[in-house]
Amino acid sequence: MLPRPTIRVLLVEDSPTDADLLAIELEDVASGTFEIDTADTLAGGLLRLTKAAFDVVLLDLNLPDSFGVETCERMHQAAPSLPIIVLTGLADEERALATFKIGAQDYLVKGQCNGALLSRAIRYAIERQASNERARVADERLRLISEQLPAVIWTTDIALRFTAPTVRCLFNDDAAVARAGDELSVWLQRVEGPESLLKAHQSSLAGQSSSFDVRWKQRSFSVHVEPLRDVAGCIIGTIGLSLDVSQQKRMSEELNAARHVQQALFPHDAPRVPHFDIAGKVFPADETAGDCFDFIPMGNGWTGLVVGDVAGHGLGPALLMAELRAYLRMLASSNSDVAQILISAKRLIASDLEDFRFVTLFFAKLHGESRRFEYASAGHTAYVVRASGKTEVLASTGVPIGLFADSKFDRGASVVLLPGDVVVLPTDGIQEAQNSDRKMFGVDRMLSFVRAHREEAASIIDGLRGAIAEFSGHRALSDDTTAIIVRAL
Repeated sequence: MLPRPTIRVLLVEDSPTDADLLAIELEDVASGTFEIDTADTLAGGLLRLTKAAFDVVLLDLNLPDSFGVETCERMHQAAPSLPIIVLTGLADEERALATFKIGAQDYLVKGQCNGALLSRAIRYAIERQASNERARVADERLRLISEQLPAVIWTTDIALRFTAPTVRCLFNDDAAVARAGDELSVWLQRVEGPESLLKAHQSSLAGQSSSFDVRWKQRSFSVHVEPLRDVAGCIIGTIGLSLDVSQQKRMSEELNAARHVQQALFPHDAPRVPHFDIAGKVFPADETAGDCFDFIPMGNGWTGLVVGDVAGHGLGPALLMAELRAYLRMLASSNSDVAQILISAKRLIASDLEDFRFVTLFFAKLHGESRRFEYASAGHTAYVVRASGKTEVLASTGVPIGLFADSKFDRGASVVLLPGDVVVLPTDGIQEAQNSDRKMFGVDRMLSFVRAHREEAASIIDGLRGAIAEFSGHRALSDDTTAIIVRAL
């Protein structure tokens, strides 16, 4: 029989009863031995981290000295390589889901976890964190390698003749051999080099530095030339440096092409639905977005509305979202049950999701004549701002796709939209946009803007984007921002 592993657990929980129950549940687990150290405040938990090593943290979000998502954020900042499992009550599941983007590996609902579930969650969290750490180390190694790739350096004298130890100019290739004493102008003629290089060296003799890009022999180079000075500051020649950026240029061009392809997939025109004004837009943080929105004809007067967000942003999430969009369109053509569509989509895309990827998705359908709005959601929240100003939350009816293999989705309560009502389907890039003080734009600020601006749906989205830009000081987006607005007429 294999020996039972010993797992060191830091339990940060201010309720002695809950802490005792968790400890009791773990006592009789056959898969491992759990050594539990407890703290009833965040400060106490952080102090224990400095005194002992742990394998995992079980963390209550609501503590005497810290509340909500900030609790998880502070713990993750203190121990970024330590897996965190959030403990939450039934009413706090939405907040718990938000901790995944901060660094939590899982969440458990108090009172609904036995020893086997606790043990499995702990061991899976440890393994996921280890996998994430291996990926982070690999990424860091690649970054260091890319930063330390050797550039080509050459020098010339005051007559623009190559000087030792110069052996090549522009790039490491036999075609670029430049020996000491060779004149730069003659070398350029011999290799059919770019004339801009000679002009840059001539300017350097006059004291001017220059940086520029060169396309030569089907390669791209980033070049810098500046005066070479002696200890007295007198110009005694020039020094040049180049880096072959051909691969980066190709990647940039490919990403730009991918952006154009993805933009072509997004709807160019909003659907015409009786009694409604509808608009949707996505604003990518990178060349391509992990967010998406879509309008899907479903027959019998129904129109499908989709807003989704793959964790992360860039090319990988964009490819996953394009795949998911295709699945949703295929499923919606033959199925009108919004919950069943999500279940089927989850099954189709599950094998393509990496361990650290998950997708939040809101799928709704709208009927113009009856004004009915039905939905199902995978970890995604939407809002109805009534004509009276009152807000109704369209809560998630299931966990994000990719978190659990056996997750199910229910239909949310059907909503009737009356004239003056506005439905807001945002991705979290809107409410999580930050200003220089790291304060978030937030749901309340988003909904207040919608209440105050009930003009055309497209204008609401553009105005909301402008409000976010002003709030954040017009800084570059850190996450994709996407929304669909449905305005009842």
